[in-house]
Amino acid sequence: MFRADSYEEDHEISIFNAIQLASASQDRLLIHFLVNPQVLGILSVTGRRSMTVNDISHHLNLPLATCYKLVEQMVELGLMARVGTTRTSSRGRAANYTSSLKSVSLRMVDMSIEAVVTWKNGQMESFRREFRLGATENEALIVEHRGALTQMGQL
Repeated sequence: MFRADSYEEDHEISIFNAIQLASASQDRLLIHFLVNPQVLGILSVTGRRSMTVNDISHHLNLPLATCYKLVEQMVELGLMARVGTTRTSSRGRAANYTSSLKSVSLRMVDMSIEAVVTWKNGQMESFRREFRLGATENEALIVEHRGALTQMGQL
C-alpha cells in the first residue's frame, strides 16, 4: 500500500511541476503546439492514462522519431509530465508520460488565436497571440498575453 500511495503522490508532483513549467512558457510557443493536430492527438490519448512514447506512436500511427521529438518538446513546455517507467519486453525500461492538461479550447477572433486551458489541478489559464495585417514575420506578433481565469472559466 505504501508504494501505491507513493506512486500516486509522485504522479501528482510530476503533473504539478509540468503545470508550473507551462505557466512560465511563452504564449506563442504554447499556441504553436496547441494548434498542431499531432500534439492534440498525443494530449488526447495521454489525458486519462500514462503511456510510453512507443505506445503513443502505435496508437496514433505516428513515426516513432516524430513522436519522441514532440513528447520531448511538450515535456519542456510543461504540456506533458514524465510520471515513471515501465518494463519493456526487451528487459529495458521506458518512460511513461501523461498530459498535464484536462482540456483545451481554441478560438480565433479578431486576428488572434486564444487557447483556454484547464490543467489537471483544476486551474484555468488563457493564452493569446494577436497578429497584425500586412506585418512581416518578425512584426506579426504584437501582443502575447496570459491571463489566469477564474474557476468558472469566464472569458
